[in-house]
Amino acid sequence: MQNDLGPSLIVLGVTISVLALAQPNLAPLLALGLAVLTAGLLTAWEPATRERVLSKLGEAGWENVSALIQAAGVPPKAYYFPSSLAGRPVAVVAGVRPEAVPRGALIFKTKAGPAVVLSTPGTKALELCGELPGDLAEALRSCVVNVLGFARSVSVAERPDGVVVEYRGVSAPDLYGSLLVRPALGGVVASVTAAVAAEVLKKPVEIVEESGRGKALRVVLR
Repeated sequence: MQNDLGPSLIVLGVTISVLALAQPNLAPLLALGLAVLTAGLLTAWEPATRERVLSKLGEAGWENVSALIQAAGVPPKAYYFPSSLAGRPVAVVAGVRPEAVPRGALIFKTKAGPAVVLSTPGTKALELCGELPGDLAEALRSCVVNVLGFARSVSVAERPDGVVVEYRGVSAPDLYGSLLVRPALGGVVASVTAAVAAEVLKKPVEIVEESGRGKALRVVLR
């Protein structure tokens, strides 16, 4: 599988770049495609540096996503939509929660202004986690703990105003540091949590609180 990573990233990078060149005003997407292509080339040549290279080059994509959010003039707030409502798991950055997400849209208009449709670490993680149990706690345990290995344990408590998810033994990469995309999408574990919750509950979900102390993390969803 490791030997396939470099060629796979090369193909993905070329595809993203071609799609970006075929459409106007998609400079952030082009930058992401070139970053993925470069990561594929370097990974194929130097497998030992794979994780460091991918993390560093991935910064270009997140910087451009942050720039896209700023250029669209929308508040850095994401609403996670399940595939049952949007066709695929996505996060929509908008001033207010949109009533619907146009299929295949990257940017669309709402009553409160523009909205930006994004793939996130959480929505992409669903592809790795496969079919999820119908119970939220079991789904998070299956995906976040067992498949991704981002935490040792997880507990879920439902309350009238939302869902409280608490993790212990958290170990996850920091993909975007202090970029604007962080308050919009949440950290990596929070993003996966929101994406899984939206998919299991079959409704839009937002992160209303994310707080960590040491290896513990608390995520509140609504």
